[in-house]
Amino acid sequence: MIPDPRPGARILIVEDEPEFADLLALWVERHGWRPRVARDGAAAIVAFEAEEPDLVLLDLSLPRLSGWHVIERIRAASLVPILLVTARDGEQDKIRGLGAGADDYVTKPLSFPELMARIEAVLRRADIRAAAIAGDEIHHPGLVIDGRGHRVAADGVEIHLTPTEYRLLRHLAERPGRVVGHAELLTAIWGAGYRDDIHLLRVTIRNLRAKLAEAAPDRRFLETSYGIGYRFRPGEEPASDA
Repeated sequence: MIPDPRPGARILIVEDEPEFADLLALWVERHGWRPRVARDGAAAIVAFEAEEPDLVLLDLSLPRLSGWHVIERIRAASLVPILLVTARDGEQDKIRGLGAGADDYVTKPLSFPELMARIEAVLRRADIRAAAIAGDEIHHPGLVIDGRGHRVAADGVEIHLTPTEYRLLRHLAERPGRVVGHAELLTAIWGAGYRDDIHLLRVTIRNLRAKLAEAAPDRRFLETSYGIGYRFRPGEEPASDA
């Protein structure tokens, strides 16, 4: 068994199918983590506020309060990693889930060993992120990335990014003008097990671009190098009215 990056991590399992929830809890416990199960969305919020878990495994189709509302409530207060485990396998659901603040997305039916590996990867990224937060800022024309506050502003407008979107933007902004390949980005942001998941990268880039464009519509920060990767380009000055 692969060593757990955080023994004793508290995992909140939000799942309304009793047998599947119990099986998830058993696998989580066998990995040395501490599971707690919530059977519906409302119970998930109560458990989250009481337990302050290290990671949330969240189904989207829940009674009382949907998984979408649970993500919204959690993200309003915390950057705790959220891993969606759901039967919804449509591309729009994945885009919406990642855009709402989920860190990863796994569809049912699933491989439990793969899910445990994904949990390990998400926990490891969270640890790396916490250790890497620094007081330095990255400044480019029209863009400020604050390491300590984990904040981003474009043309003075603060942008609310998910933890994954923040890491991706920062990784690119630290390498202005350089094309960063798909495999490098996937490995750096998600982990080595994701180096071939180009769709996940594209969805996250799409959401990130939309948020940047909403705040600074006259600038273009992210450029696609088709078939290769992405390049950060310092934002061009807004067009003059003259």
